[in-house]
Amino acid sequence: MGGDGGSIPSRIDLVRTSGYAFSRNLGGMGYLPNTQCRANNEHLSSNQIKELRWKTCALSQEPLSPPIVSCKLGLLYNKEAVLKFILSKKPNPSFEHLKGLKDIKDIEFLVDKGTGRFLCPILRTELSATNRAVLIWNCGCCMSEKAFKQFMKNTTEAQCPNCNTTFKYNPEVFNKSQSLPFNSDLVFLVPDLTEEGILRTKLLHLKSLKTQ
Repeated sequence: MGGDGGSIPSRIDLVRTSGYAFSRNLGGMGYLPNTQCRANNEHLSSNQIKELRWKTCALSQEPLSPPIVSCKLGLLYNKEAVLKFILSKKPNPSFEHLKGLKDIKDIEFLVDKGTGRFLCPILRTELSATNRAVLIWNCGCCMSEKAFKQFMKNTTEAQCPNCNTTFKYNPEVFNKSQSLPFNSDLVFLVPDLTEEGILRTKLLHLKSLKTQ
């Protein structure tokens, strides 16, 4: 508490400028409010970053509230913030992949009424940094990776365990290899900064192939 290195600010805004991961909303300890700080100076773990992303719109930095959408990077947004951004046509390298409605998917999360946290509709477990969630892009259903794997078989044509919508599935997507192509039918929600960087590279490569 109070500068002993053991406390974490209650809210940290993630930003995506080169070399920086987020900025403080707090003053003190040598920082002015909203000062951009290098990630390695803040000592946030991968799980701590993910927990923040489960609660905060990646674009507006406001608390998430319905309607909530995801992009193909797995970042979560308030839909209103995304629509305003698209209509404004203001350049932003971090969100240049958001061109129109086709680039986002509405998600109807199952919400725990007591805690307000998002739940897996199949196992009823809380989706969090330690319980990774997957989004099936075709239908917008979101569930825990554990629940998803219980119903999937080694086939390229699969059905959503929640609503039976058909989608393309590559079991190798779970090995996290950087050499795998970008999988647009299955999106891992709430990546950490390293995972996001890998996904951005894959998405950029995919779009470059489509323009050739």
